[in-house]
Amino acid sequence: MLLMFFSCEKNESIHRDAKVILDKLLFSGYTGDMIRATVTYGNSDIKKLVITKWVNGEQVPGYEINVPVNSISDSYEFEQEIEVGDEEGTLIYTFSGYSVEDTLIDASDLAISVTLTDFGRLSKFDWRLTEQTTNGENTTEEAMLDNVYRLNSDLSWEYDWGDPAGAGFDVLNQYCAWKYIGTDLKADSIYLVKFGFLSTTPTIDKYEVLRLDDTNLWIHTFMDLSWLGDPYTAETPVVEKYVAIPKSSNFTPYRGENPANYSWASCTPGNY
Repeated sequence: MLLMFFSCEKNESIHRDAKVILDKLLFSGYTGDMIRATVTYGNSDIKKLVITKWVNGEQVPGYEINVPVNSISDSYEFEQEIEVGDEEGTLIYTFSGYSVEDTLIDASDLAISVTLTDFGRLSKFDWRLTEQTTNGENTTEEAMLDNVYRLNSDLSWEYDWGDPAGAGFDVLNQYCAWKYIGTDLKADSIYLVKFGFLSTTPTIDKYEVLRLDDTNLWIHTFMDLSWLGDPYTAETPVVEKYVAIPKSSNFTPYRGENPANYSWASCTPGNY
């Protein structure tokens, strides 16, 4: 059951006779930040603290922390990372104190204001290619439109190229890691690390982020297409547009191939 809350000066307790006392009632942060709060027991009858998580008034299934209370300490230090997805509604953590008979004595709420970072946004969705422009000309082909990229929060990345018949040389690469360049809120660049066929030397493709929101991703890079002749050069500009799609179990890395065959190089996400 969620209780009413209101802000107090200096984040002090909700009222003087509270039995479950929080050192703060409001917290603002980014996805990936750590929430920290001190819970003090204002009644010796409290023998158990139960922490639940609520989004938009609905309890989050599977999230419940039970903390035994003893006479050794009259407080508990709460720590919880703000997860991607927490920004989708009103986020509340409820701290409920129970007696030895499992009777509710008191409860207090901690309200969290969450901002989704660009890193969180990139790892929250899968990204499907919808358009490619090379040297100012539209070079989008039908075979490209089922290309889906997944940037994982552990800094690995995966590629579902869709129909292998249209994947071309993509089927020859081992896909490894990605690197985020930017601030907490805004992405400046994305680096994609892969290994060419049987190569143990990583290839790093660097993309400037032109635009990123919950719907679209626009990236820009330069490619060496001089082998195609005029007007292409060693630094031919390429712009690609991706649309955000919900992650699904249909995503299949190395589609049509055996992923076990793509491990000829040691990959260490986070070290590039």
